[in-house]
Amino acid sequence: MSFIEQLFQILDGVLPNRVSYGTNIVDANELHVYPFIVYQEISDRVQTYADNKSAVRIITYQITLVTESKTPIIEEQLESALYQSGLNYQMITEYVNDDNSVTRVYEIKQEEIKYE
Repeated sequence: MSFIEQLFQILDGVLPNRVSYGTNIVDANELHVYPFIVYQEISDRVQTYADNKSAVRIITYQITLVTESKTPIIEEQLESALYQSGLNYQMITEYVNDDNSVTRVYEIKQEEIKYE
């Protein structure tokens, strides 16, 4: 199973059927838009070269949790699920949107080492 599939399973365990890759799949016309999670790979960069080949890559994933209002219970569930899965995450930012919903953004960095 790829890391991105594993990440989806972790996130879907927190908010079943409210998780999507890259963009929000919840219809804005739905009565219950919030909460939802959007996740995506935002960078894949070479960190170290050896013999003119990439030896170490750093892949960065972003997880965005959007709730109708500040909801510490869901935040704690998400953070606990990531921690229990052995993922090191950082909470990058949190802000209030125009409709008073709250967006909380997390980042996970994965290191890929190539042995040849």
